[in-house]
Amino acid sequence: MNVHVALGGPPAAAPAAQRVAARLTGSVWFWAVFVFAVFAVPVFRSVTRPLPAAPPVLGDLPAFALTDQQGKPVTAESLRGFVVLAEFVSAERFAEKPTAAAALVRRMRNTGGSVRIVSFVDAPPGSPPWCDADAARAALPRWIHASGGLAGFEAAARKASGLPDDLPLWGRLLLVDARGRIRRVAVPLKPELDQLMRDTGFLVNMEGR
Repeated sequence: MNVHVALGGPPAAAPAAQRVAARLTGSVWFWAVFVFAVFAVPVFRSVTRPLPAAPPVLGDLPAFALTDQQGKPVTAESLRGFVVLAEFVSAERFAEKPTAAAALVRRMRNTGGSVRIVSFVDAPPGSPPWCDADAARAALPRWIHASGGLAGFEAAARKASGLPDDLPLWGRLLLVDARGRIRRVAVPLKPELDQLMRDTGFLVNMEGR
C-alpha cells in the first residue's frame, strides 16, 4: 500500500509571509510609521506629561548682613539669582559633625552654579574657627558658612516662613528661590529631604539662572 503525504500546504505559508515582510520593509510608509512610533510617541508623552506643582511662596527672605568663612560679606542681595538651600545651626553642632548641609553639597554637585548652600552658623564675628579652614575654603562658592549674630535674622526668617514662635528654624532647612522667596521649610529627614530635592530641581529648571 502506498502512502502519500501532502507536503505542499504549510511550507507555502512561510514564503508568503516573507513576501509580505519584504514588501513592508521596502515601503517608505512602513519606516515612517516605525520612526514615529520609536521617537515621536515618547517625545509626545514627555511633552504632554503634567509638570509637578510648584512649591508655594511662603514669604520673602529677610535682609541680613553676615560674614562668610573667608571674612567676606554675605547678604540676601548677594544670593539673588541662585536657588538657595539654607540651614540654621549652632556653632557647637556645626563643629561636632557634618550637618544636613554637608549632605546637600554632595547631592547638589550636578546642578552646576545654580544652587548655593548656606549654613547660617550662630557664632559672633571674630569667634574661633568652628570648621576646618581648608575644607571651608574648598567648599566655596557652593557652600557658604555665614556667621555674625543670627538671633534677629532667625526670628524674622521664621516669621516670613509662617512658622509659629514655638517652632524655631534651628535644625531646619529653608528652600529659597532665585528671587529671594522662601518656598519650603523642611526637617532633615529622608521623606522631606527627597521632596526638598524635587522642589530644588523644579526651581533650578524653571526659575534658576
